[in-house]
Amino acid sequence: MKVAYLINTTPKYFYLLPLHIGLIRRYAPGLDWDLWIATEEPNHHVIQDMKSQGVKVLELLPSESGFLKSREAALRRLPTYDYVIPAQEDFLLERFIDYNTIDQTFAILEKDPSVQSIRWMPCPGPAEADEPYGLHWKELDPSFDEYLFVFQMTVWRFTALQTWYTKLTEQFERDYPKTLTAEERRIAEIRANYAENSRGQGYFKRWMMSAGEKHLAWTRAHKHPNAVYMSPWPYRPTAVVGGKLEAWAVELGKREGWPIRQ
Repeated sequence: MKVAYLINTTPKYFYLLPLHIGLIRRYAPGLDWDLWIATEEPNHHVIQDMKSQGVKVLELLPSESGFLKSREAALRRLPTYDYVIPAQEDFLLERFIDYNTIDQTFAILEKDPSVQSIRWMPCPGPAEADEPYGLHWKELDPSFDEYLFVFQMTVWRFTALQTWYTKLTEQFERDYPKTLTAEERRIAEIRANYAENSRGQGYFKRWMMSAGEKHLAWTRAHKHPNAVYMSPWPYRPTAVVGGKLEAWAVELGKREGWPIRQ
């Protein structure tokens, strides 16, 4: 079973990578996954330092630096894996992962070919009315769940995630003029938020659930914020809000020994 942990990143957020990778090494030391960074600036000293630590690097073209396009391009260039775990730079692991539950997710994927993805972060969690799938999971249902797709930590079948981002970027090309510059496209992709807005959720239902495909999500323990720590991959949902790094993330870096230098 081949697994890739993939971070799409850009120079603006390189400063988070030493902390991000350091926390994985500390709180998930038993993993044998390949760690990948996909970026349009692979020769930057931070990326080269990550490479010296065993992280693999995918070079993207400057024209592929958009929020969605970079993800589609990375999956197109990535060697073939069975499963891929897409991550963002500011998903900062704060506690030891739950190895047993993570092993169970891969067992589900190996046993049930209809399951295409399993969400490890209950933010948002599945709806109460969703059908349970085993002990810890529920099957996402368009009738009850507002968010069928989120960018939070999720393990995917490689082919399913590749299909999703390919179709999404093709749809973007149809809806926006191809005369956009790389920077204009990047801004448009973020503002349109195709993946997570109501239009994107409709696309997900149509493209990724219409043939009986299942997508599972970790059942949230309760509504309080610390429920995110009671999940297989415990982290606060995002460390960057509106382009600004949260104060708790700065403190986390100091406390863990990888102080953030912006």
